[in-house]
Amino acid sequence: MGTSTRNSGQSGHNPLIPTWLEGDPIPATPGQVAANPQTVPDSTQLPTRPDSQPIPSEADPNRFRGPRTSFTHFVSGGGRNGNSMRNGVSHYVSRSLGGSSNATKRLGSSRTSTARLYGILHTLSEPGGFQQVAQLLSLDTLQGLRAKEFFIRLARFVCPDGGTEDEGISRSAYYDVVADNPEMMGKPIENLTKDEIDSINQRYMSKVVMQQIMNGIANNAIRFSESLDEIAHIEEKVEQLIDQSVSDACAEMKQENIEMTNERAKEITDSIYQRVFEILEGVGD
Repeated sequence: MGTSTRNSGQSGHNPLIPTWLEGDPIPATPGQVAANPQTVPDSTQLPTRPDSQPIPSEADPNRFRGPRTSFTHFVSGGGRNGNSMRNGVSHYVSRSLGGSSNATKRLGSSRTSTARLYGILHTLSEPGGFQQVAQLLSLDTLQGLRAKEFFIRLARFVCPDGGTEDEGISRSAYYDVVADNPEMMGKPIENLTKDEIDSINQRYMSKVVMQQIMNGIANNAIRFSESLDEIAHIEEKVEQLIDQSVSDACAEMKQENIEMTNERAKEITDSIYQRVFEILEGVGD
């Protein structure tokens, strides 16, 4: 979590789904991107909400209080009270965000970035996919390219630079995955197994959900930890819960021999995110 974004936490006065998170852009299909990199959406292509549409009303301003209190109990106990941690996460999804569907929408541009990454990695593991992805990166071939260099080059297509908080979460989560897997990232890209390629997207989704939760209910509480080791222990416990939830959701959504399109990539990744939040919602008392 060394590169994770940090802020003072979300305000309870904000709407459950802010207007700037609605109307998410659909990523181009991997085949389209490989043939025409200009089709990748950037921040200048994001749709805007018409001024004529009403501004959503405020949500319950106290909806973060319970989850943050539970998480503070978890932190104050040195990360040993797992029930408090699970209750905090569960109530954050159900009460603070209004359920799994709203929690998924609140991810904002991370949903689009995840669909892009999913589609590109799906293409990479298909026959002829290496050449398509090489064209995306304006390379003659991917042969001999280290996985770390490959994923750094890919970053501008998966999570292009932007200024909003959710775009910052997307980039931070992406580079965390690269930094946290040095052994895998040191291999030539052609030596990665299908399972390793598939794990990248899963790990990215875990990082996105982790940062959403930590920014939502945990940042202020963690400031009162007694040491960096204690902070690392607390974050590790939360990440273990999220990793298992993402793993379970991905196993349920496993699909073979599907034709990848932009809509299909988004449907699959949104479904996984929503299932992850459903699982997390159910871990509390």
